[in-house]
Amino acid sequence: MADGRAWIDALRSEGGFDRAAVRRILPYGPDFLFVDHVDRLTESQVEARFRVPDDAPYLSSHFIDLPIMPGALIAEGLAQAASLIVRYNLPNPERQSVLGLEVKRARFLSPALPGEMLSYRARLGAMNRRAARLEGQTHVGDRLVCRANLTVAILDRERLRELLPG
Repeated sequence: MADGRAWIDALRSEGGFDRAAVRRILPYGPDFLFVDHVDRLTESQVEARFRVPDDAPYLSSHFIDLPIMPGALIAEGLAQAASLIVRYNLPNPERQSVLGLEVKRARFLSPALPGEMLSYRARLGAMNRRAARLEGQTHVGDRLVCRANLTVAILDRERLRELLPG
C-alpha cells in the first residue's frame, strides 16, 4: 500500500477505530494491546481509550490485595496510541515497524484501577524517515495519571527480521 493514511482511514468507522481495526494497524496480540478504541487520529494527534480489565492477570500480582495497573503498562498503552500517529504518516505502515527507543521525563501521578477508562492523548513533535518524537498524557476522567516524552525508531519490518537472531 503506497499511502498509509488511505490504508488506515479505510479502517475508520463513524466513531473512530474499534479494537479490531486497531489490531489491524498495530502488530500486537490481544493480551498486549492496551488500546481499545481510537476516537481521533490526525497527522499530528491521537486520542484513544483503554479500559483497565477487572480480570487482567497482571492485576492479581500488582499488587496483592491492591490491584493497580503497572505504570510500565500505562506508558506502553500511551506509546501504542502515539505510534498510531507515526504509522498514519508512513507511506507503507504495514511494512514498517515502530519501536520504542526512549521514554523521557515519564511521571506517574495517580494510579489506574481495574474498571477505569484510560484516555490517551499524544502529539507528534518531530518526525523523519528513521525516527519520531512525541509527547503524551494519560488521564482517567480529569485526573492526570501519566505523562511522558517518547522517541520511536522507524524500521523496515523485513530488514528488522534479518537483524534478529534465529
